[in-house]
Amino acid sequence: MDSDYQIVFGDIHNHNALGYGVGSLERSIDVAQTHLDFFAFTGHASWHDMEPMEGQREQHWLKGFARLADGWSQVQELIADANRDPAFSAFLGYEWHSSHFGDQCVVFPEDHRPLVCPDSVAELRKFCLGERALMIPHHLAYPSGRRGVNWEIFDEACTPVVEIFSEHGNSEDDRGPLTFFNHSMGGRQTSNTVRHALGAGLRFGFVASSDNHSGFPGAYGEGIMAALVTENSRAAILDAIRARRTYALTGDRIEIGFSVDGAQMGETISRRGAVEVAFDVAGRDELDVVEVIAGGEIVHRAYPETSAAGADIFEAPVQLRFEWGWGPWSDLSLARICDWSMGIKVENGKLARFFPCLQSGPFDEDRRHRFTRVGENGLEITSYTSRHRAYRQHPNQSLVLEVAGSAQTRISLTLNQPASQTVETTLGELVGGSINRFTGPFPAEGYQWHRLTPRRASHVAGMCQLDIPDGHGHVYLRARQSNGQLAWASPVFIGYE
Repeated sequence: MDSDYQIVFGDIHNHNALGYGVGSLERSIDVAQTHLDFFAFTGHASWHDMEPMEGQREQHWLKGFARLADGWSQVQELIADANRDPAFSAFLGYEWHSSHFGDQCVVFPEDHRPLVCPDSVAELRKFCLGERALMIPHHLAYPSGRRGVNWEIFDEACTPVVEIFSEHGNSEDDRGPLTFFNHSMGGRQTSNTVRHALGAGLRFGFVASSDNHSGFPGAYGEGIMAALVTENSRAAILDAIRARRTYALTGDRIEIGFSVDGAQMGETISRRGAVEVAFDVAGRDELDVVEVIAGGEIVHRAYPETSAAGADIFEAPVQLRFEWGWGPWSDLSLARICDWSMGIKVENGKLARFFPCLQSGPFDEDRRHRFTRVGENGLEITSYTSRHRAYRQHPNQSLVLEVAGSAQTRISLTLNQPASQTVETTLGELVGGSINRFTGPFPAEGYQWHRLTPRRASHVAGMCQLDIPDGHGHVYLRARQSNGQLAWASPVFIGYE
């Protein structure tokens, strides 16, 4: 990893009841502050070329736009107030829809800015340039005319990055995983993918955000972004986005270092010919593969170590995932929200870091997930789970612990709610397999300590040499964990002036 930067995680595209989602903005801010370093609220604002729908269903959207307009002064105040926390950054924004030009998220660098929704993409861009605001297209790969991206009007002047992934799915390619099926706009159109646009010579970085409509920024599996910053501040985060020093994630907070001839992700180098690619990827679970992609083709693959005879598994911190939820499915007509209260303690070791992996469902205005450090090695957790309206039918919450220790390091779990139980194990025992428990008879909820992941299985670093022919070129990195979670590092552009 580059020691000049720290990695911060955020979500700059999400919704609530100030639009046509659910939940208060106060809840969105609270959720974001619980597990993110930054976020932007981007309320639904307009759709100037929306066609009339059967049964006047367009009123669903129109009423949402009116709610944001009526509440805009409140939005400005709440976002500005959220920036009083020095460890957290909040950005004011809104979403502009267009069937023909594609949807755009406007993100302001400053507070207390106007809500302006012109009928022309040229006027929107002019406004964003005047405000020094970002203008970020999303769910790119939908078909043209159905709110897919319009690359013909792309301009990197205020669009340094594009949203490669969200709850809609993955826009990298038309054959990759996490296809589009959640909504009515159709499947992925080849010419609207990231791969196609990069091949046409356009220059942009990658971000992901949730586009969550349940007032839950940073929802696990729906998309978050990482920025490489010089400090954790709003100005530094904006600088990183404008420099394309960003990468996109589906959920797990994979840490990535990536450079080409020393140029960081997002940078441009004029050199052509042979270049050296360097990468350093630290996963939150077992890494499956790290791929270097140039000109739309996979040119290099790297894998974690499959064996290390005689090596000490605990010579570096390990990743340990704790997951809770499951419970009755809808066919049993037992839909319910299950409340959880529990504590985790590490003995004869160190709880170095922890990474919440929070699903957006179920929606609940009043419930919250909370993670509170108790001393150096303890953690108190309040949470809730349900299958009701869970994203892609996944009801669980989870947490990844980064633990430094030995085979004798003891992990204690004290469950207070929904049942009173205690489970004690060691890191040594978790090398061999998982521990699965239930809170009561079938079909009660369950919880699990996953088999631990040693550093050698979650870390891949290396180099490769590439020959870039004359003309424009780009190189980016894609990492995939064995649990399906993905990350895309912004390209380095080669041969551009």
